[in-house]
Amino acid sequence: MGEPTVLLVDDEQFFLNLLCEFLRESPVSVMTAESGPAALERVRTHRPALIVLDYRMPEMSGAACCARLKADPRLHRIPVIMVVGEGKDDDRLACRTAGCDAIITKPLDRREFLDVGRRFLPDVERRQLRVSYGGLAVFRKGDESFHGTVEDLSPNGAYVAARCNMEVDETLHLGFVLPGPVLVETESRVAWINQGHQRIKKGLPDGFGVEFLDLAKETSELVKRFVAENVPR
Repeated sequence: MGEPTVLLVDDEQFFLNLLCEFLRESPVSVMTAESGPAALERVRTHRPALIVLDYRMPEMSGAACCARLKADPRLHRIPVIMVVGEGKDDDRLACRTAGCDAIITKPLDRREFLDVGRRFLPDVERRQLRVSYGGLAVFRKGDESFHGTVEDLSPNGAYVAARCNMEVDETLHLGFVLPGPVLVETESRVAWINQGHQRIKKGLPDGFGVEFLDLAKETSELVKRFVAENVPR
């Protein structure tokens, strides 16, 4: 199978270029359209895995385009992320009414865009280097402690295999050990969930992805070195 396709739709080239840059390190193919009708044509022809659609466009609004997609039984399962202006509550309501799957706001924030995109398409990544690991993980959420496995690791985060109830944006205290030994402890934010029969990355065991929030500088350098030295050549 080839790389999944993300369709970006905006009538302003500046924002298309910005979104393309956000996705530069993700293993996805990017396709663009500058109007609602052009987007509908590309979706019907190419069946993208994810659509990012601006609300305010001439000829056909993003909400109208989204409503067309969600009314088509062949296309309605494709996730649609709508982009609206900050503070535009009426626009948000129109997008929800049209059936969109998520909403992000302008000015566009790279972290928000990639975090939301990854909920629907795990190939959307914020990090390039990532290595398999398999070390024991111990983490604490409130007064409860759990254990799992660090399945893979990047300089800025990890995928933790564990069966417990987590929510996106929850924080937890995570600890694991790298060869050396090097104890890694950090507050972490849950960035995405991959659990149950509906998990979106079936090649991984039940668990969740985290972003490290406060790695000590020296520990951060050791994690970066470990990842760089273990990336498959």
